[in-house]
Amino acid sequence: MSALEGRFNDGRTAASRKVLVTPKAGGLDIRGEDGLLVAFWRTDDLRADGDLPGGKGVRLRCATDTGARLTLERAEFIRPLLPRKPRLPWAKLGAALVLAAALGAGLWLGLPAASRTLANLVPAAWEQRWGDAVAAGFQRRWGACRQPAGEAALHLLTDRLAAGLPPDQRPRRVVVVRTPDVNAFALPGGTVLIFSGLLADAQSPDEVAGVLAHEIAHLRFRHPTAALIRAAGVGVVVTLITGDSSGLVATGAGMALAGAYSREDEAAADRGAVALLADAGLDAQGLATFLRRLAAHPNGLPQWLNSHPDSAARAQAVEAAAKAGAPALGPEQWAALKGICGQ
Repeated sequence: MSALEGRFNDGRTAASRKVLVTPKAGGLDIRGEDGLLVAFWRTDDLRADGDLPGGKGVRLRCATDTGARLTLERAEFIRPLLPRKPRLPWAKLGAALVLAAALGAGLWLGLPAASRTLANLVPAAWEQRWGDAVAAGFQRRWGACRQPAGEAALHLLTDRLAAGLPPDQRPRRVVVVRTPDVNAFALPGGTVLIFSGLLADAQSPDEVAGVLAHEIAHLRFRHPTAALIRAAGVGVVVTLITGDSSGLVATGAGMALAGAYSREDEAAADRGAVALLADAGLDAQGLATFLRRLAAHPNGLPQWLNSHPDSAARAQAVEAAAKAGAPALGPEQWAALKGICGQ
């Protein structure tokens, strides 16, 4: 069988690389575009880590290299190689107990330091279930804005920012919720929530593009899952074992999530946002402008942002790295996005 194209992330850095994957006797031969061997994953060690949208592609991990991920957009030939799912729930329970043990060790040794490692052990399907539950809670509480022209403008902006990313790192959905707070944040599993107060406060589409790029960068680096583990602590283990995500909403973990990012997370997301904006040919100065105004916001920072690094210092770092680019949206599209909630 001829080699198939894929994307490989070694789990040690945020970068992913294009690879060629060929089934061999006993496993998958993974090579870079230069033909050099990147990894050989034995068939017995292959694990599914969630399907891509449309169901044709799959994200894989390896039992002996838990941090690495392999994404294949065409993976029909892979599925027969994967271990069959048992009919009884013991496999899921066993995986949850293993993760629970790891979380217990993280609490003993220091959860903040262990959270990123733990996040890499969480299957993509579980992340999506957590994030969907939290997003549903916010939408029930505040309501989502569904104005068609505004949604079209938001989808256009999202697609421009995520065009260069592998499928498993793109946002699954971006939703505007109706609340006056000036904020946006990413949830595990690929959902980004934008508060209508941010759109009302924003003075240009470049500012919104900068904030959205920042949240997409958080998704790329799996920061939301690591932050949720830090925010929910031991309680997240119950969710893993029972599969009931409602407690994450009931305990306010979704709000805590937005304040659980470390300073390193925020700095990495800022750098990632600048890179995404540059790749899309957009101007990153809007993000710096938004951060400077946020630092001087008359109502101060929202409570769950109090631990974030100084916004003025972040703005200065963004300005130093930013490149000039085109406006994020045209005037009509910007007006539609500003009016998505009927303002």
